[in-house]
Amino acid sequence: MSGAAVWRFGRCSLIAVAFLTAQPSNRLAAQQVAPNRANDYLFPTTVQDARAIWVNPARLGVLREASIYAELAVEDPGSKGRLRQINGGFNSRGLSFGYQRDILDNGVRGSTYRLGLAGGSGGLAAGFDIARYEGGGTHATGWDLGTSYVALPSLTLAFVATNLGQPIVRGLRQRLTVVPGFTWQPPPVPALGLSADARITPDSVASYAFGASWRAASTSRWPIEIIARLDTDRGLRRGAFAFGLSIGGQDRGGLVASTPGAVSRISALSLYGLSAREPAPRR
Repeated sequence: MSGAAVWRFGRCSLIAVAFLTAQPSNRLAAQQVAPNRANDYLFPTTVQDARAIWVNPARLGVLREASIYAELAVEDPGSKGRLRQINGGFNSRGLSFGYQRDILDNGVRGSTYRLGLAGGSGGLAAGFDIARYEGGGTHATGWDLGTSYVALPSLTLAFVATNLGQPIVRGLRQRLTVVPGFTWQPPPVPALGLSADARITPDSVASYAFGASWRAASTSRWPIEIIARLDTDRGLRRGAFAFGLSIGGQDRGGLVASTPGAVSRISALSLYGLSAREPAPRR
């Protein structure tokens, strides 16, 4: 990609940040709907299957693929573990649907439905999704917008705006948040990916995330992928770690564990299965 194209992408992202963050401040907490589990271990520049509807809708259009997945998450796994979330969805060449069921405290149950659409060409992809929140007396709708751009063969950039419309979910407003991020794959080791993103609200930078992933060559019979992620607050103090392992190619299963910043215990454990297919090349 040319330097001029990279400059145009960066300029548009800065304009979007300035516009989106110049909104009235609202100091109510944002997590009255539990975030989708994929946001604990994926980045807006790395996901490229049906889970992208929860992280960056633009990435639904990066590949001409069809995929389906399901995931369940348990809090405090062990004798006192509790099932906290079940989610799943599909993507068909950029048209996607996702469903999330949350088991919250005090017997509250929440449901989130998402419908997404994305497309891409020449390394640039854009997409959006509509989110509908139900349960616990809530009936609210929000929007997300996303972009993804391959600036260099080894560098991918992304920009996501979430909670457009700032829906009120179970009494509290979901904060408008913009998420710029990147992934760099060092040319000598293309199987290694280094990623980072930031979550920015109208008031300030809310948090940062840093991660690394390594995936074995897809030609092996059972390719594996290892991921590690660190989430911090605005002062770069450790907030949480996530570690994951997946096995398989087109049909893949994975296990992801999350811990507090002190790595004192496993606070959440999730298991997912994913199946993806790309069209065969035309002869």
